[in-house]
Amino acid sequence: MSAFHWVLNNADGAALRSTDPFESKEDAEAWMGEHWAELLDEGAETVSLMSDEHALYEMGLRES
Repeated sequence: MSAFHWVLNNADGAALRSTDPFESKEDAEAWMGEHWAELLDEGAETVSLMSDEHALYEMGLRES
């Protein structure tokens, strides 16, 4: 079973930190929906959803 986590990146693309693992992709995405503004305040500009060590997708936290 895969573990899912987010990697938070700053404006330069450097990793700031990873989140704790989530049991499912849906749990990880729901968490992001609730916490994205706090992550912006922390300095994150983009996040990558990881399944184990494989990136599923990357997205920006600011509205385009």
